[in-house]
Amino acid sequence: MGVIDDFVSEYERQFDFWDASARMARGLLESALASSGLRAIVTSRAKSVDRLADKLHARSRKKPYTSVAQIRRDIADLAGVRVALYFPGQMDEAERVIRATLDVQQDKRFPPDGASVGSGVGTPETVTATGEQPPSSGTSVHRQRFSGYGARHFRALIPDSRLGPGEDRYASALVEVQVASVLMHAWSEVEHDLVYKPLEGELSSSEYALLDQLNGLVLAGEIALEQLQKAGDARVTVAETPFRNHYELAEFLRSRLSARDVDLTDATLGQVDVLFDYLAEQHSATASSVEPYLDLLERDFERRPVAAQLADLMLSGNESRYNAYLRAMSTSRHPSNRRRTTVASLKADAPQPLALGEFVAAWVLLETLLKDLAQSDEARLPPLPVLFRQLVARELITPEQYTELNMMRELRNRVIHGRGADAPSERLSEAAAWLRDLTRTIERNADGG
Repeated sequence: MGVIDDFVSEYERQFDFWDASARMARGLLESALASSGLRAIVTSRAKSVDRLADKLHARSRKKPYTSVAQIRRDIADLAGVRVALYFPGQMDEAERVIRATLDVQQDKRFPPDGASVGSGVGTPETVTATGEQPPSSGTSVHRQRFSGYGARHFRALIPDSRLGPGEDRYASALVEVQVASVLMHAWSEVEHDLVYKPLEGELSSSEYALLDQLNGLVLAGEIALEQLQKAGDARVTVAETPFRNHYELAEFLRSRLSARDVDLTDATLGQVDVLFDYLAEQHSATASSVEPYLDLLERDFERRPVAAQLADLMLSGNESRYNAYLRAMSTSRHPSNRRRTTVASLKADAPQPLALGEFVAAWVLLETLLKDLAQSDEARLPPLPVLFRQLVARELITPEQYTELNMMRELRNRVIHGRGADAPSERLSEAAAWLRDLTRTIERNADGG
């Protein structure tokens, strides 16, 4: 008991640290999920001191703790984040966002693969919301008919890249992230408190049966939520009225890309909120405005998300549109977006903004020339890699210039989509000068000179 008391006292002194770690992870996930168009309620907490003590004493009765270090290895949920999804069918996408946002160390699925249904409560096959076996129910045995707690748990660290100045200490905090539907989370709270904290003895067989019945209702509710999601997808797919928010835009993209045999569990939609804000400002937040670009998408969605590719196709050589997109970027919910600027403000007197403005302006000029050379309808302009290859085929640029141009495109993607604001000013200025020279070279070669 002294070992447990020592650990609990240490945790009580560190409570603010664990609470701040949980809130930081929650903020990152809440922003990333919302930016990707996933509806969820995200909450966080540091484990209550009293609940921690109760948990340790209960575990110690089965296998006594011998050191504080042993307890520290055993307890991994001091900081916790709960993601309650509106639509359980988006579990795979939520997992992708979590893995892209945090550094996942371990993961676990409930019920475990191969778990049987129909076992008596209290037997080894039964797993509850905590991932533990419930206490023995003696002779009160209920044959479980439904699958019980359905969720995914992740133990993760906050990456250094997500931490600001003075926040390095939070990189060592292991945070447990629990992901389930809103209905499943509600049921798990009731089930856990009744099974593990009965006020008057162990639950009866009838009480276990009622919990099992409620679990069946929850599973039926999840099926209804999945059907509701599909009905919403169908509505926004055929509607000509503007999308009401970025969630509807995300649903439209999922539906349309699924129809094109795109595996969205492996793909990433990216910052749909930025794309929606841009489209709304342009009065183009409709299915008919987005549809023409979908067939032009490249399939490297892990490297270049859907929203970013669509934006690139829509901006294409138009500085006013670049301004509108960067304004949308400035209000992004996504945690990786640190920049708050537009093309116009990039032309301020400070060296870094000036270099960024020169680079973006040079890129816009190059894109404008490529559009003229392509002689293609604006909405059906081929992707830049295709245009670059055409430049080589027409001998307007050399293979060496083609290689350098692709490197410039990578730099442009980082700058425009919020991940290149820290690029050195010298590098951006040199890149802008190179792009201007290349644009003049292409113009001369195209004119036959």
